[in-house]
Amino acid sequence: HLKKVKLTEKYDISEYAKKLAALTPGMSGADIYNVVNEGAILAARANLGAITLLEFEQATERVIGGLEKKTVMSETERRTVAYHESGHAVAGWFLENSNPLLKITIIPRTKGSLGFAQYLPEELSLYTKEQLYDMIKVALGGRIAEEIFFGRITTGASDDLKKVTQIATGIVTTYGMSDMGLVSYHQEEGYQK
Repeated sequence: HLKKVKLTEKYDISEYAKKLAALTPGMSGADIYNVVNEGAILAARANLGAITLLEFEQATERVIGGLEKKTVMSETERRTVAYHESGHAVAGWFLENSNPLLKITIIPRTKGSLGFAQYLPEELSLYTKEQLYDMIKVALGGRIAEEIFFGRITTGASDDLKKVTQIATGIVTTYGMSDMGLVSYHQEEGYQK
């Protein structure tokens, strides 16, 4: 994808490819193509003549979260979102099986988020029970931070709770990792006895 666009001469193309790969972990080829195109558009709008790493960073945020929303958040909301996102990062920092943090932002986006934490996931096909539990802990870190620092919780954790529910449901009903024993309650569609 990088061969079709003009890059600054700060790095050679292989170095840009490494940096772009670090910004886009887990993304599909189509998503990476979108990041490169968005980077080119951002560079053109700024009359730069070539794409820098900053445009790729901004483009990655656009692909993940959508365009920046121009809505004005109150100081209380900004502070709550900042503590919430920091809660994810702090939880991950102390957990053995969490993915490394790549970036945190509290800029509202059109895909519905008021902020997000982006991680550098390992490309794994199998997860241990401990890894799944640590994913749950990181996801709940934002909600816990709100409660600790503000003494209240908000609706900001709704997506986190959805992820936690999916992981916990899998632990119990699909992977046989609960105290209920080595059973799977998950039935494939079309399964017949």
